[in-house]
Amino acid sequence: MPLPIELVLNVIHCLLPSNPDVFLPSSHPITKTLLSFTLVCRETCRVASRYLRQYCVYLSSGPRLRAFLLGIPTDPELRNTTALVLAPFGNTIDDQPTATWVRELFFYTCSSLTRLIIDIPLRSLYPEHDHLDVRRILRAGFCRLENLEEFVSVRDELFLDLTHHGSEPSVWQSWPKLRRLGLYNVDADMGFWLNIAKMPHLETLVLTRADSLSDVDIKHSLFLNASPNADLRLKILIIYIGEDPILPLHLAQIPWSKIDPGGKVTVMLYKIGTFCPGDVSIETCQEWVRSKAEDGTLWDLGGEVVAPHENL
Repeated sequence: MPLPIELVLNVIHCLLPSNPDVFLPSSHPITKTLLSFTLVCRETCRVASRYLRQYCVYLSSGPRLRAFLLGIPTDPELRNTTALVLAPFGNTIDDQPTATWVRELFFYTCSSLTRLIIDIPLRSLYPEHDHLDVRRILRAGFCRLENLEEFVSVRDELFLDLTHHGSEPSVWQSWPKLRRLGLYNVDADMGFWLNIAKMPHLETLVLTRADSLSDVDIKHSLFLNASPNADLRLKILIIYIGEDPILPLHLAQIPWSKIDPGGKVTVMLYKIGTFCPGDVSIETCQEWVRSKAEDGTLWDLGGEVVAPHENL
């Protein structure tokens, strides 16, 4: 006697990881099992495919990205992908066909996509050398992600400037539902914190090897620029390697206990290793952050809480 379909579907559900933020590669046993269930019957295929789109979409090369796009006409449900890891380029983004595929990917998935990790070398091609308009193509695609809630850029700050001086606003500012943001080597100056203060739903900000931290007082900049009616509640995790980053707490004229008496904004430091000369430390940071983003633990990391001024 065949098993009731409800029992089989319950088996599929029990396969799912306990952490809803995890990404599962194709080699993972759960991914392989879900793929097997797509071949059992129509109902198991429907349910397993939905979970594959939620946990297991790794577009880690140009051919994989192209194959995904070519599959949409025969499987329109691919448009409903909710989470993915995107790394379709090699050492440079000076590749117009791949950039166009990225734009098309976001055109198809922008309504459903809520979680995104990118490992794209956006700094490999600066605006003044972009003769194929690759950066404009990519920016147009990323700007469509209006429903994105969680985003990690492994290699940079989502560097999609179109001009040499970078007068365009950061693309992530156009994502109104963003709750979690992870950026690498961002210039965390006063303008950056002004933009962060305007993000209405942002809950967690992870900055890896950020610049300009020695020039700006974080809490003072945030609360100075926040809307009077904004309920600013934010966890800021500063990830570094080597020497402790210098936070100029002495620059603020008002102690943090007065700026933020309820402790709504928490600033923490997290050290992941010792400094190595050359690019080794850069690669170490990038690989570490990507692994933590993929296993779903990045947003729950804790660190050394930065103390208020009067206790320093």
